Amino acid sequence: MAFGSPTSRRLLLTMVLLVVGLDALAIGAYYALGMPHRANQVQMAFVVGWTMATLAIVLVYLHRIRQIRDAAAGRGTRRRV
Repeated sequence: MAFGSPTSRRLLLTMVLLVVGLDALAIGAYYALGMPHRANQVQMAFVVGWTMATLAIVLVYLHRIRQIRDAAAGRGTRRRV
């Protein structure tokens, strides 16, 4: 199982496609909304929102992949205290 299970590979591909889609949407919105001509604070807020959306996608999917990997390794669920 060097390359993971089919389920984890599917989740990884989904995560990558979602991030690429989000990037395409954000880049399009950046120019459609005229961000290059706006104040630096507005540009920064846009980029921070974009980064947070990317982070949310990555954290959710990596958590799901880790759950699958841990279940396959017999480690069960992890609890945070």
